[in-house]
Amino acid sequence: MEEKLTKSLETYLLAIDTLLQNKETIIVKDVAQYLNFGGATTADAIKKLKEKGYINYKPYGNITLTSSGKDAVAVKKYRHNTITNFLNKVLDIDLKDAENNADIIEYSMTEDVLTRFVHFMDFMEQCTCKEPKWVKSCKSSLKTGKVSAKCKSCSGGCCCSGK
Repeated sequence: MEEKLTKSLETYLLAIDTLLQNKETIIVKDVAQYLNFGGATTADAIKKLKEKGYINYKPYGNITLTSSGKDAVAVKKYRHNTITNFLNKVLDIDLKDAENNADIIEYSMTEDVLTRFVHFMDFMEQCTCKEPKWVKSCKSSLKTGKVSAKCKSCSGGCCCSGK
């Protein structure tokens, strides 16, 4: 029953999650108003989310997230935050641009590549080195537009490895 979501359906699912954080019960009209979308279009999306197993819904009734829906929201938010943090903290992109570009990145990769990309960024975030020297060197290069002489002559024995 549960299937991969399109960007459009993820938008609806995230809206449902946000609304449920602020209201105990929501209906299709609430989602449509929140997203500023038409009622018929929203109703179609709600039906698709139900068919895919992400929400509980009966026509004209309340909408709730299933455990699969909650899991999908958590994964989406985690991926988005991980990519945003990488763009902001490592590539020094301002937060608003980082958030907008995180969405683009998420939908431009295959699932396998996205999973590996997020895993790498998550690994780097959790690494006890906190900020490897090559990341510092890259940030410096981004600011100056130049690669340091140390990096140009590096054979793994200077800024990159700490030797």
